[in-house]
Amino acid sequence: MSANPSPIQPIEFKGRMILVSILRLHPAEPAVLQEALEARMHEAPDLMRDMPVVVDLDAMADTPAQDLLSVLETVRQHGLKLIGLLHSEASAPFADRTGLPLIVLGPRAGGEIPLRPAPKPATDSAPKEPPEAAPVAPVQAVHTPSLVVNQPVRSGQQVYARGGDLIITGAVSAGAEVLADGHIHVYGPLRGKALAGVRGLDSARIFCRRLDAELVSIAGHYRIAEDILDTERGDNRLITLSGETIRISEI
Repeated sequence: MSANPSPIQPIEFKGRMILVSILRLHPAEPAVLQEALEARMHEAPDLMRDMPVVVDLDAMADTPAQDLLSVLETVRQHGLKLIGLLHSEASAPFADRTGLPLIVLGPRAGGEIPLRPAPKPATDSAPKEPPEAAPVAPVQAVHTPSLVVNQPVRSGQQVYARGGDLIITGAVSAGAEVLADGHIHVYGPLRGKALAGVRGLDSARIFCRRLDAELVSIAGHYRIAEDILDTERGDNRLITLSGETIRISEI
């Protein structure tokens, strides 16, 4: 043992968070599952590759064990990183066989609100015009549309603005969770959890009409309700990240 031990501790716990998605599996033929995974990977390969996921097996309770293991292996082969099984009666018997831990989360979320409509596929019935010589178009700046939610976000609901900002015109209730890769604007009371810059954008900000949140987070740094002073709560608040510190100020 050294007579002059280093003041640096060998381990250190820090208040960081990571965004983990829940992958809910439903019974399907292997070819259908394969096609669905390939389609998702094609849509957003950079996002999906090495994405950490917790697997929800509730809908697979009647699936034979060997088939279930094959399904999990198929998911792994598509680049998703399985970090655990969502704790349930269906998943508990498979924890040892898969080597994955059982993870207990809070109340089941109501699901991501599908407010960003998918683009409509082109139809064959549309009249076809003869091709024209393509004009030389000026280079357009890349613009990612914000996700605007024109309704309250209630307890158990989760809204995620992938790749952009999130604007909520109503309240965010306690037990609700709102996330964005960019900024978050809440034009009502913020009582639930708000996580901005979830993919590491440390310049992201959270604006709210009234702050009474359970948790605020920017780029993985967070403060929970118990860490938010009474003097920091109130109307018209701005949450920013300075170094590794979450700061709350009045707008």
